[in-house]
Amino acid sequence: MPSAKHSTPQTLPPLMETLGLGMPVTVDSVALLKEAQQRLFEHTLSLSARLDAQQKARETLLNDYAELQQRSRLDPLTQLANRAWLEEQLRERFRLCLTTERTMSVVFIDLDHFKVLNDRYGHQAGDQVLAHFGRMLASLIRVGDLAGRYGGEEFLVILPDEDAEGARRFAERITRRLQERPMARVDQEPLYVSVSIGVACLTDGGFGDERELIDAADQSMYFIKRSGRGGVSVYGH
Repeated sequence: MPSAKHSTPQTLPPLMETLGLGMPVTVDSVALLKEAQQRLFEHTLSLSARLDAQQKARETLLNDYAELQQRSRLDPLTQLANRAWLEEQLRERFRLCLTTERTMSVVFIDLDHFKVLNDRYGHQAGDQVLAHFGRMLASLIRVGDLAGRYGGEEFLVILPDEDAEGARRFAERITRRLQERPMARVDQEPLYVSVSIGVACLTDGGFGDERELIDAADQSMYFIKRSGRGGVSVYGH
């Protein structure tokens, strides 16, 4: 008995005639399959291209967002962290130290006689001093430290896992560097500046929050201001 595959072509014409239907157009199944495969291939390429374009657009958006986020954390003049980012990071690191029983120190820096400098040489010279000081400060910190402009001519450096003595040595490196290098030039003349620095270490006081730690460093800095400026004072020492 012939199989269904062989009987179908033989029975199809009588069946079509009986039903009053015309004969179907002969279809080249091989050519049709090739055409379908080609169209599928073209569709796949088109889809892949669209997916690639979407991925690139997504990556561009993510990069733009990351750059915008980074820029929102920086002080535009000094390219150091701005005050908001400093305070957020200090708050997080303060909590981390409490939960992990680690320590950290903060270094509060104020440029001496900055108003006089601005009045005498102009704000452009003042901006040069701030920008150059920012670059110098960035060159001195370690990986994991965070330096930023706290406001005006004030700067703050967060030193994780650093005790008061280590923070004091860091502060003294700043004062020595300032003695060696001018922060600006006015009429080709070098302009040197000095700073008053206060240091506070988390383990040297019963600080309830990060604000109290900054205040302790600020108080130490003002002690230097009242003592003649241009030096380092460590809270509780």
